[in-house]
Amino acid sequence: MKQACLGMDLGGSNLFSVAYDTTSGEPVLESKIDTEARSGYAHVIARIASQITEIERRLQDTGYTVTAIGLGVPGAVDADHGLIHIAPNLDWHGVHLVADLPVTDEIRKKIRLINDVNAGLFGELREINPVPACAVAYFCGTGIGGAIAFHGQLLTGVGGSAGEVGHMVIRKGGKRCQCGRRGCLEAYIGKWALNARIQRALIKNKATSLKQMIDYDLTKIPIKSATLKKAYAKRDSFTRKLLERHYAAYLAAGISQTVNLLSPDVVILGGGVMEALGDALLPAVYDRLEKHCLASVPTLRLATLGDYAGTKGAAYYAAGQMAASGVV
Repeated sequence: MKQACLGMDLGGSNLFSVAYDTTSGEPVLESKIDTEARSGYAHVIARIASQITEIERRLQDTGYTVTAIGLGVPGAVDADHGLIHIAPNLDWHGVHLVADLPVTDEIRKKIRLINDVNAGLFGELREINPVPACAVAYFCGTGIGGAIAFHGQLLTGVGGSAGEVGHMVIRKGGKRCQCGRRGCLEAYIGKWALNARIQRALIKNKATSLKQMIDYDLTKIPIKSATLKKAYAKRDSFTRKLLERHYAAYLAAGISQTVNLLSPDVVILGGGVMEALGDALLPAVYDRLEKHCLASVPTLRLATLGDYAGTKGAAYYAAGQMAASGVV
């Protein structure tokens, strides 16, 4: 029977799952469902379990067996113990995800947790040759996630929480973040933070084409990257100022702290916002980054795998961990 490794990317909005042929590396099956995060932890893990079971069944029908399952989660992850310390955008705190999943013991043994941006960086590094000595990732979407790798090996830190760039405090006593603290980078450029600025603009009747483009409830759904891209392309002045001045400035400030600490070869920028608008925003980020960095500015590289970065990284991380433990 052919073998596949399954990568799952759990976000605040969607759960995207892709199975990869372990020999060719090609995707053989994919599925995307709503996370329905606001329905609570028990509901979300039931949906994850249902997806795993359904995908395994569909793969078996095509002659595949799943040997490893990588689950990327947006938060501080202790992979060794299947523990999520905190996942702010899911409102999870101290949950033993692997143990809690309503799946069989056989399936549970195949599952390996990984931070979602660690998974994204791990996936993107498979596309870069030669692998950089030091690479940092910033994935910008509902939250702002980060990851670090030296010579292709992830730096996870004690308890697995290294790379949480979205929760670097960039303004003492600043805006309250989803994590409960104040002044985090995510509190300024995470999508819920952008929502707040957009909602204030709409309430004040500021001139912006976003009024006609947003046909969903911003109190329940974070601003969509596609909406921002559309407004930006129409040269909407409010959107351009929001992204080129506010967003680019705070993103550059965050990146500069990482650059001054680690001096990486490359910073990989991914996530929904950068995938939609990265080409337009890179010049503004570069310009501000040059003013903040003590030494040379590293290469800024847009992620190339899109939604597949997290699933591919999670799948091959899990496969590697299973192989290292002698399970496969």
